[in-house]
Amino acid sequence: MTTSRSNTAVAHRTVLDRLVQSGIAEDRAVEHIRGGWVLVDGRKVTDPAVPADVPAKVELRAIPRRPDDGDRAA
Repeated sequence: MTTSRSNTAVAHRTVLDRLVQSGIAEDRAVEHIRGGWVLVDGRKVTDPAVPADVPAKVELRAIPRRPDDGDRAA
């Protein structure tokens, strides 16, 4: 039995795969991506299925907090 290289499937990683692999929960990763807070090679992405194979640089931008966010006096 011989196996040719053309029969070998190559798994492509998406931006969602890369964020989940880094330890971010999948639901949160999707929120960040759809919210426009994720960059792949310096370009904003909003689709979790965007390819992001290594060596693509995946960045999660800081989400600025508004003054009314956070702890509030009860």
